[in-house]
Amino acid sequence: MDEAKRLGPRMNWGRRNELNQTSAGPTPSDPPEGQTPSERALFLALQEADRRKDELLAALGHELRNPMSALAASVGLLRQENLPPEKRQRALDLMERQIYAMSSTVDDLLELSRLNRGRITLERQILDLGCLVSCTLEDRRAEFESQGLELSVQLPDGPVRVNGDPARLGELLMHLVTHAARSAPGADGIQVNLACEGLEARLSVCRGGSCLAPESPDPFEPFGRLVAGTSGLGLSLARGIAELHGGSARALSPGTRTGLCLEIRLPLAPELEKGLDVLIVEDDPDSAELMALLLESLGHRPRTAHDGPHALQAVQDALPDVVFCDLGLPAPLDGCTVARMLRQEPGGEDLLLVALTGSGSERDRVRSRQAGFDLHLVKPASPEQLHSLLATRPPRAPR
Repeated sequence: MDEAKRLGPRMNWGRRNELNQTSAGPTPSDPPEGQTPSERALFLALQEADRRKDELLAALGHELRNPMSALAASVGLLRQENLPPEKRQRALDLMERQIYAMSSTVDDLLELSRLNRGRITLERQILDLGCLVSCTLEDRRAEFESQGLELSVQLPDGPVRVNGDPARLGELLMHLVTHAARSAPGADGIQVNLACEGLEARLSVCRGGSCLAPESPDPFEPFGRLVAGTSGLGLSLARGIAELHGGSARALSPGTRTGLCLEIRLPLAPELEKGLDVLIVEDDPDSAELMALLLESLGHRPRTAHDGPHALQAVQDALPDVVFCDLGLPAPLDGCTVARMLRQEPGGEDLLLVALTGSGSERDRVRSRQAGFDLHLVKPASPEQLHSLLATRPPRAPR
């Protein structure tokens, strides 16, 4: 029996595609006469969106056709009788890789669709972008080194604070680095740089030996710059995440030695114009000192007290803006009793009282709320949590 007839329509994917490609598609048309300028602009915008959609579908078809061709060839190979076991295993391994590639492309495409339709919600917090970059790349450093890639990271001395979703920004960084790692085999290592420029944070990922010609498509467009081992959508996802954070993305080729640089810009989080007076009530001296150092690094003026009576005396000496109080203070005054007494002090009704505790149970939250605390914070509190909490609290007006 003829092999093509036996396999039926499954072996005719490429032929049908060739026939489809010969059919003439829609061609651009001029705006109808008599339109107002706004109507003409809308017509042209819709026409451009339609053109981009057609290009995306054509590129997607090309990207899916490659693994489908490999799968079809593998199926034909596996149908052969008396196929040696080693060749059978190679065909199965190839099929597994191609299925993974197709799955990755579809997953990225769905994620890009959710981004474009505004279906992704960010879990924002004030974070140090430098710390996120360092931790994310350190987790993957061994993987890159196993591929013979040298990863160079340059960070500023101080924190680079942005209001963002740490998980999404980590994804953004890995999309950039993965593209750079696979775009220029045999080139120099990857350089990751972070800097503050004006009111923006600039994150760049560069690699030599892979320049961007002036006529080249924007690599941040879907399938704009195809790289082996990627779905072709990673940089589009990176740009979408950046824009969701109020930022931007662009590709640069400063020179042949520098190669291609992928640059992301994100708005910096607004800094407090004036730090806050903060009282830390914590019976563990080391924990109190560390928290004081952390708050001082964030631009605030911390003081510490290690029990209830000293906390009350500190408030009477100088009324703070915020009090962080451990619930488990030693006798005679526990944290809830201290909170009730602070509310009775002159100006105490305006204090921001934050309960510090190792338990986040609903029972403990109700207990702290009934005692007069405004917020309930479970230990250990991260720098991002503290900065986010205090960033919205204006300094107390002088009396």
